[in-house]
Amino acid sequence: MPFPPKSGGAIKSWNYVKNLESNFTLGVACFLKEDDTNHVAEFTNQISLKDFIGLPLSVSRSPINLILSYFMSPSLNVFRNRSSNFSNALQGIIKDYDLILVDHYEMFQYVPSSFEGKVVMHTHNAEFMLWKRMSELTSNPLKKIALKLEEWRVKQYERKIFKNSHLVFSTPSDIALYKKEGFNTSRFRTTFHLGNTSLLDLPDLKWNQTKPTFLFMGTLSWEPNIDGILWFIEKVWPEVLKRHPDCTLSILGHQADPRLAKAAELTKNISFPGFVNNLENYLKHTRVFIVPLRFGSGMKVKVLDGLYRGTPMVTTSIGAEGIDVKDKQHLLIEDDVHGFALACVKLLESKELWEKLSTNSRKVASEKYHWEPLFEKMTNNLLELYPNGSN
Repeated sequence: MPFPPKSGGAIKSWNYVKNLESNFTLGVACFLKEDDTNHVAEFTNQISLKDFIGLPLSVSRSPINLILSYFMSPSLNVFRNRSSNFSNALQGIIKDYDLILVDHYEMFQYVPSSFEGKVVMHTHNAEFMLWKRMSELTSNPLKKIALKLEEWRVKQYERKIFKNSHLVFSTPSDIALYKKEGFNTSRFRTTFHLGNTSLLDLPDLKWNQTKPTFLFMGTLSWEPNIDGILWFIEKVWPEVLKRHPDCTLSILGHQADPRLAKAAELTKNISFPGFVNNLENYLKHTRVFIVPLRFGSGMKVKVLDGLYRGTPMVTTSIGAEGIDVKDKQHLLIEDDVHGFALACVKLLESKELWEKLSTNSRKVASEKYHWEPLFEKMTNNLLELYPNGSN
């Protein structure tokens, strides 16, 4: 369910749902996962829907389900989102709609072959690239084989669903990845995954109000985040502590993977406050914002939020991917352990560099990344599917 907007994907989906509801007659069908059932009433009270279907589903990402998916589904994640009850519920209403907008590729399996309207695919990542980059990072030969196979399966499924879509929304960087892999991108149109633009309304941050603190925020059950934080804690953090033994790291987010706490126990000055409603209490005191992602695709909402707030950050090439920023002008980009640690130390020590990045990051975010012009363009893209008007 695209509510509450706690993670990057949910933030985009929630804002887009609100925009769609203001321009069209809208229905929403989704699974209810984790604590979604606690928020259904608030979600449906905040927007006007023609229909709402929300059914519970919980299928783990396990070796057994991976094996089952080889026989029953085009990919593991498609298998984990299979439900005959959901399919049956959709059959009762889908004929009443002119257009199906599929949010996340796992849900394309529910588009009936008999549907006579338009089908639009809204991507959040170049999905095959997640598996490809994950396989490149592992040294375990069996795991590498499994990841490469999943990359291939996902890629084949993405080719199929894009072929059966009238329009595909994707970020410019992901469109480039698809094009490089030989996908037909003639039906692709650009979108962006933005963040909390209200952060731009807050006053500029001040160096003298910050402390020698580091901050990470994101969904702590998402594998790219887990991998990146583990890399930072195990490799980079010790290098930083050698120079600044009193600095601290706060890792914000819900559902922290047990691997993170285990790694943090082997070092010091790391805390897990959980999901925090008022981020400003942390952002205004943060000296270094970190986004140490080693794989992923698409635009990283946490990076945009850091830009909106003007919190100087160190990230990787993967973290900055798809965002119009320059190294050493808007943020610092480093991909190896020593470089990442050195960049962190520079932000801890250099007021001049810190203030430069803080000012420039807010400026580029304010100039380029707002919801209103994005959704206006996406609405026009949808209307172009109906050159003679629609009912």
